[in-house]
Amino acid sequence: MREILDKLLLNDNVVDEFYKNYNNPEFKKWLLGILPEIEDCRNTKQDNPWHIYNCLDHILHAVENINKLDKDYDENTRLILAYTMFFHDIGKPKCFIRRYSNLYKREIDRFFNHNLESEKIASRVLPSLNFDKKQQEIIRLLTKEHDIFMFITLKDDYNKYHKTLSDKLIEDYIEKYNDYGDGAHLLKLLLMVGRADSMAQNPEMTKGSFELLDAMDTMLENYEKNKLLDNQENEN
Repeated sequence: MREILDKLLLNDNVVDEFYKNYNNPEFKKWLLGILPEIEDCRNTKQDNPWHIYNCLDHILHAVENINKLDKDYDENTRLILAYTMFFHDIGKPKCFIRRYSNLYKREIDRFFNHNLESEKIASRVLPSLNFDKKQQEIIRLLTKEHDIFMFITLKDDYNKYHKTLSDKLIEDYIEKYNDYGDGAHLLKLLLMVGRADSMAQNPEMTKGSFELLDAMDTMLENYEKNKLLDNQENEN
């Protein structure tokens, strides 16, 4: 069954392929046996201005989006990214609250710290999917970190919970992710995750998200170019 899940998560039409397979009782029984949260996500509407899909459909569209962005990567990396998107919001139903928003002047659905719950679920499920330890570690990392972009701003907004984008911030993230491998590469993957996630949200809300991701991409590219130049100078 893992092979079927791999194939549909790497498909160009993930949403259609998922529901086609989900209608197969044998596949559905297997999947819900290891990931019962699927049905919770299917029943979570996400009444929030940032979303146009229920939680499960958002997840599936995000997987489909990442497959469009990572065509040039090797199959192992593509699987890691596809499963990251599959897990990135899987914990939302357990974090659901309904709260009045002063900004939108009505009650909306909120999912505080869902990234931590999603990582916890991924940690439980990944061993049963036979991912090796390194693959599991990276998927858990990207799942946990997928929404850091919510707390980064292009300019200082004087919110103590937000970080202002800078070259130093990019370097800090790279140093942090160096504990898991090539920090610059992992940040590049995370930016792709953020882009795929944003592409599956309400397009009327995401202009600022893409501006931030574009700026971070540019800064990361400059960091890598400067690092290469430094290495060449050291060799000479």
